[in-house]
Amino acid sequence: MAFIPIEELSEGMENKYMAVLVAAKEARRLNDKRRLGRMDMALKPISLALERLRDHKVEFHGHD
Repeated sequence: MAFIPIEELSEGMENKYMAVLVAAKEARRLNDKRRLGRMDMALKPISLALERLRDHKVEFHGHD
């Protein structure tokens, strides 16, 4: 995995902390899918989650 600046991850988020929380939840979700045999991964779940967050492929609904 290449270095991904936190600024790229936190675009569209309230703050950097929120971006880290969303990435961690996505990594947990991906890891659960991998454990159940529903997904094969070449990358570690956290690496894939960070890339998905950077590419805006993670849907997130914040608090209002």
